[in-house]
Amino acid sequence: MTEIRILSRGGQGGVTAAKVLAYSGHLGGKYVQAIPKYGAERKGAPLFADVRISDEHVKTHAPVITENTHSWIVLEPSLIETMPFDDITPGTIIIINSKEIPPILETKSNLKVGMVDAIEIARECGLIKSGTMMVSTTMLGAWAKATGLVDLEALISAIKHQFGEGQIADANIRSVRMAYERFSFIS
Repeated sequence: MTEIRILSRGGQGGVTAAKVLAYSGHLGGKYVQAIPKYGAERKGAPLFADVRISDEHVKTHAPVITENTHSWIVLEPSLIETMPFDDITPGTIIIINSKEIPPILETKSNLKVGMVDAIEIARECGLIKSGTMMVSTTMLGAWAKATGLVDLEALISAIKHQFGEGQIADANIRSVRMAYERFSFIS
């Protein structure tokens, strides 16, 4: 079983990203769960959403345990400071939305860190409106490239399922493809 944590702020689409990621795993023939965990339940408050993808039926319904987390998708660089690094298992994948590596990650050589400038991609695709940075689906493209655990076409089908047909779905699909192409590991 693969367990993923999406770290975001309220209003950034972290919960939606968990649903889309889980559904893309389902389309790939896997058993899945998307489990949101809210904090203060207000726009801008830190929150996380967990996803499980498995070849076998998932029997647990509890939030993911940090030590078991395969990968983290971090939608905003400031949230890196909230991560429980002492509990994260060596080799865990951390995918961050950033132009440059945050200083705290420079010291984490036991983690597999990668980044993509999802804000720039979202801007190019028309996903940033009224100051709201909707980079959640964009980051899923980077995660798909980093892990290979879901097929890019399954992810695109999940986006169509979530957003329907039209401009919003098309912009999200473009952003996923761009993030997939631009993502790279830095350590």
